[in-house]
Amino acid sequence: MPQHSASSQYEPKDEAWWRGIARLYPTPPADVINLEHGYFGAMAAPVFAAYEQGIRYANEQLSPFLRGEFVHRHVEVLRSKLAELIHAQPHEILLTRSATESMQVLIGQYHGLQPGDSVIWSNLDYPAMRYAMHSLQQRRGVVPVEIPLTLPISRDELITRYAAAMCAAVRPKLLLLSQVYPANGQQAPVTEIMALAREHGIDVLLDSAHALGQVAVDVQHLGVDFAGFNLHKWLGAPPGIGFVYIRASQLHKIEPHFGDRDYPADDIRCRLHAGMPAVAPIMAAPAALDFHEEVGGTAAKTARLAWLRNYWVSRVAHLPGLQLLSPVEAEQGTALVAFAIDGMTAQELHQALLQRFRIFTVARNIGYTDVLRATVATTTSTDELDQLVAALMMLTSEAK
Repeated sequence: MPQHSASSQYEPKDEAWWRGIARLYPTPPADVINLEHGYFGAMAAPVFAAYEQGIRYANEQLSPFLRGEFVHRHVEVLRSKLAELIHAQPHEILLTRSATESMQVLIGQYHGLQPGDSVIWSNLDYPAMRYAMHSLQQRRGVVPVEIPLTLPISRDELITRYAAAMCAAVRPKLLLLSQVYPANGQQAPVTEIMALAREHGIDVLLDSAHALGQVAVDVQHLGVDFAGFNLHKWLGAPPGIGFVYIRASQLHKIEPHFGDRDYPADDIRCRLHAGMPAVAPIMAAPAALDFHEEVGGTAAKTARLAWLRNYWVSRVAHLPGLQLLSPVEAEQGTALVAFAIDGMTAQELHQALLQRFRIFTVARNIGYTDVLRATVATTTSTDELDQLVAALMMLTSEAK
């Protein structure tokens, strides 16, 4: 690991330190600048080594290992580490294969709904989660309510819009809420919206796919009863591992998975029967959590990502013709930033950045339109961001 003086440890703008960390990751392709780190974060060298070792060991040991020590030495150890990370208890943690699967468990198996109840979400939530919420209309006879939000939007306006939706809904029962909106990286005012939901007797399913490892997640402080997570975005674990948190006192509200009987009804593990577990990702995930802490944990990543975000956003926020669709204030945003250029569709802007400037981004749908999203990682260099700024300056100048 790179060395720091005590006074400068984990300084977000210490490029020498973060370049040293970057050397522990694979060398990025020379032909493209990747600014789409929101889909999958690379594994650092010690994590990848643990992943490879897990594959080899499981392939050699086979069923005697998987039906024996794997559960106690790996599954239960990981559940305990994840519980500690979010300030929960191990028996409140259910391992899954992704945040999408985690949220589908919570949405699809929430059984406290009656025909005519309302379920609420917004167009800024992840598309697959919006689909799952809407499917409850056919499956449970509920009334679907989508809150139409237009970007950019302030924190106060978000609270106002959620409050209005809760008040207007008939028998509101369930709310999907993203801790970090995946389209533009904006942090939702979770504590305020949770408080409003409690006043209306509404259960909240928190989608923390883009939160864990990037911003603080404390289920006790937030008052969260249900949440879904992955480990491959901001914690740098192998793809194929996520988890569900269900507060023990609320477990009865999530029904067993297809009548699972391998575990009793009061055991969270019967809420997903996934078949073959993601063996190597489970074995390697503790190494990812350890590496996360070695580089300063969530606090260091939050500061580094905010600094990198501000490094480029502050230089383009006032460009004529550029629409910044994420909060200008870094503390309300995250590494994910959405933007648009007048006269260009998101797909056209994506292609222009890729074909002309070798910068890879992604278009995300928010219902009424698509937006372009650029996402930094802790190892993104200022040189790469300088090239993004130069590209946006040129494209906005050409669009006049």
